[in-house]
Amino acid sequence: MANRYTGKYAPLSSSRDGKTRDSKRRRHATSDSSVPCSPHPHQGDLQFSATSRAQFEHMDMVHKLNCLFDMISTNYVMNYKLDCLNNSFYHSKVINDVTEARLRLLEYKSLDIEARSLRNNLIFNGFPECVGTEECTQTILEFLTSKLNMTLGLHSIVEARTIGRRIVARAQGTTRGRAILVTLSDPRYVNDIMDSAKLLKNTHFGISRDYPREISEARKELWPEFKAAREKYGSKSVKMLFPAALSVHGEVIRNLFPDWHSVLRGSRNSDVASRVDQRFQKITADYAVSAQPPKLSTEPPKEPISVREVQSASEDESDAAVDEPELPTETPRRPKGKAPAAPKQRSRKPSLSPTKLSSRQPGYLM
Repeated sequence: MANRYTGKYAPLSSSRDGKTRDSKRRRHATSDSSVPCSPHPHQGDLQFSATSRAQFEHMDMVHKLNCLFDMISTNYVMNYKLDCLNNSFYHSKVINDVTEARLRLLEYKSLDIEARSLRNNLIFNGFPECVGTEECTQTILEFLTSKLNMTLGLHSIVEARTIGRRIVARAQGTTRGRAILVTLSDPRYVNDIMDSAKLLKNTHFGISRDYPREISEARKELWPEFKAAREKYGSKSVKMLFPAALSVHGEVIRNLFPDWHSVLRGSRNSDVASRVDQRFQKITADYAVSAQPPKLSTEPPKEPISVREVQSASEDESDAAVDEPELPTETPRRPKGKAPAAPKQRSRKPSLSPTKLSSRQPGYLM
C-alpha cells in the first residue's frame, strides 16, 4: 500500500527494489569537528539523548569545548533576543497606557463641555402632545404659574420643544404626550425651578436636568439606590452629586466616575515622549524589584546548644518557677498594725553554676 504521507511529512520513501530509504535532509554539525553535535537535542527522544551523550563522552577535550562554546553562544543569543522582546513589550505597554490616559482625558473633556452647554436646559414630563413651539412655551409658562407659583416672563425661555418619537397607544387610540425640553436664559432660573420641584410630589408631572447620554445612564443606574437611601436616612442627608455619585451624610458611598476630577486636571498639551519615558522607567524598575531574589538574613548562625545545656536550662526554669512566688492581682486586706507574712522558701538552694546563671532570666537573678 502506498504511503499516504507525502512531501516533507514523509520520513521514509520506498525505492524500486522495495527497500526503504531515508529521504530527510541530514543534519550538519554546527562545530568544526567531524563528530555531529547538536546544540538543541530532542528532550523527548530518549534514543537521541542517549546517542548524543555517548558521542559527547567519546569526544576529545577540544571537541567538547567546541560543543560547549556553541551552546553558550546560542544561549547568549537567545537571552539577548528575549531581553529585546521584553523591552519592546514593556515599551508597547507604556505607549498603550499613555494612549489610554490621553483618550480618557479627551472623553471626559468632551462630556464636561457637553454638560456645561446643557446646564440651562430642563426636561418637563407629564404634558399632553404640543403641536408647535409657541404652544409648548405657553404651556410651560402656565405650568410654572399654576403648579410652582413662579412668574417668568416670555424672555426667560429661549426655546421650548418636544423631544422623542410620537408614540400612539393601540389600546386607547390616542397619542401619548412627549417630554418638553426647555432652554432658559439664565442658570438662576434653572436653580429656582429645581428648588420648587418638590411641590410636584404625588403628581404625574416631573422635572429633571438635561445631561449627556453617558451621564444620564449612569444616574439612572444610581436612582434605585438613591431612593432607598432617602427613605432610610432622610432627604436632607442624601444627595446625588455630579456627574454620578451617591453621597450620604457628606460621604460618597458609590461613584460611577471615580477618576473624573483627577483625569480632568490633566493637560492635553503634555509631552508624550517624556511621559512614555517616565512610565517606561517606572515599569522597568518595578520589574527589576520583583525579579530580585529574596534577601537572605545577614545575621551569623547561632551556635548549636548541647543537650546538657538544654536540660540544665529546663531544670533552672522549673526551679525558678517554684521559687518565685505568684504576685496577687489585688492587694489583700490585712489587719491593721500587722505586717504581711513572708513567703515560704525551699530549704534547698539551687546551685549557682555558670551554666545555670547564663540560662536564667534577668528577672530571677535580681
